[in-house]
Amino acid sequence: MFLNAKKYGMIPYVIPFVLYLLFSQVAARYHDLYPWLYIATAVMVSGATIYLLSGRYIYRAHKDLMPGILFGIVGIVLWIVLSRTHFTETVVSSLPVWLRPEPRQGFNPFESISSPLLLWAFLLVRSLSLVLLVPVVEELFWRGFLLRWVISANWEEQPLGIFTLRSFLWVVLLFTLAHPEWLAAAVYCALMNILLYWKKDLWLCIVAHSTSNLLLVMYILMTGSWELW
Repeated sequence: MFLNAKKYGMIPYVIPFVLYLLFSQVAARYHDLYPWLYIATAVMVSGATIYLLSGRYIYRAHKDLMPGILFGIVGIVLWIVLSRTHFTETVVSSLPVWLRPEPRQGFNPFESISSPLLLWAFLLVRSLSLVLLVPVVEELFWRGFLLRWVISANWEEQPLGIFTLRSFLWVVLLFTLAHPEWLAAAVYCALMNILLYWKKDLWLCIVAHSTSNLLLVMYILMTGSWELW
């Protein structure tokens, strides 16, 4: 359930997402320092997120998790399967270079980190970040804020989960462009939007996203599919 009794402005919805996006992109550009920079990013963004959400009843955690878990499982299965197709490569090959998405760094910590302590610290922080931090940060932005802001500048007046075709398409488009796996991202975003339209519950979207990322972390560690990391 979304608690809309108070208005908090866009800051708690947008700032954590912007911070994570900005600093994780900077970290990815420095391969040798990436583990340290990512750990610093996760700690900083976690602190900022906790601070900005403290005392703000933006969503309510509850125990009715099954819809979110099921959507999360279906979503990540589709993401992994669709990421294995060559759809994105086929589409972007005809685009100008500046329009093509940058591939994921594909950072393999077992090859790139020599210190056992740093290796396991990075794996722990990276995994916890993907499972606990990223779902909150992204769902607050994409479905808590942007899905309503596209409808109206007075976005806080819009009920959570209200459907318009324009907002649905814009959010799917922008989410897709923010990920290198275009087809997988488009399908996943549409699925999360549908969950929100159905349940009107931002918490379930967070649960779904967290479930997906947990399964993705397990899949990557078991198969070595670092291109999805």
